[in-house]
Amino acid sequence: MTTRIFQSIPLSPNALITLDEQASHHLARVLRCQQGELVVIFNGQGGEYTGKIVEIGKKQVTVQLHAYTDADVESPLDIWLAQGISRGEKMDYTIQKAVELGVNKIIPLFTERCNVKLDSERSEKRLQHWQSIVISACEQSGRNRVPEVIMPQTLKSWVVNVDASHRFVLSPYAVNKLKNQTISVADRVILLMGPEGGLSENEIEYASAHDFLPLNLGPRILRTETAAVAAITALQCQFGDMG
Repeated sequence: MTTRIFQSIPLSPNALITLDEQASHHLARVLRCQQGELVVIFNGQGGEYTGKIVEIGKKQVTVQLHAYTDADVESPLDIWLAQGISRGEKMDYTIQKAVELGVNKIIPLFTERCNVKLDSERSEKRLQHWQSIVISACEQSGRNRVPEVIMPQTLKSWVVNVDASHRFVLSPYAVNKLKNQTISVADRVILLMGPEGGLSENEIEYASAHDFLPLNLGPRILRTETAAVAAITALQCQFGDMG
């Protein structure tokens, strides 16, 4: 499988580009690519370019771009994940898998049971970290458009400004089932779910008061990172491009 690399720069057929330091290190030192090997380059604007490594320097790799391919593996559903911030690797896993499954936007939320405390500086660093996970997931999964992770905010401040065709808040005590919903292609669907320990009853009621429909995925209680994967997969299988 040809290595895929994201570069946030203008791309065009036959262009000679120098990869950034991180991508250069990954190709030259981690993957140990050689001069003449083929790679795929994309910049998040849609489509991708095949290219050939023409030079490997100490800190930079140069690639000669060739043909452009209008490759598109984006989901017909516009899925947003509003995720209560979980700790460490759990949040990383959730973001990675959400991107692989086709989510378009990720909204990290501070909730009542959130055990992660971030000041403005740490929020910015964590945001950069999460966005790097998104990019890696796009490189791995074949996506050529890069989902956005927005700055962490409180659930109550975010909920009041939501705009979507369908808004679901995950709750193990809800009676509504996904199979009973009607969702059309190109609809925006927002999934709201809690961190470890889930959302509080007050938060579910608050979300419900702002047009979020409580949704039950099944009889078993799922961990936060499992719930996100299960919910997005169920959406894609029933209404999207999986199945």
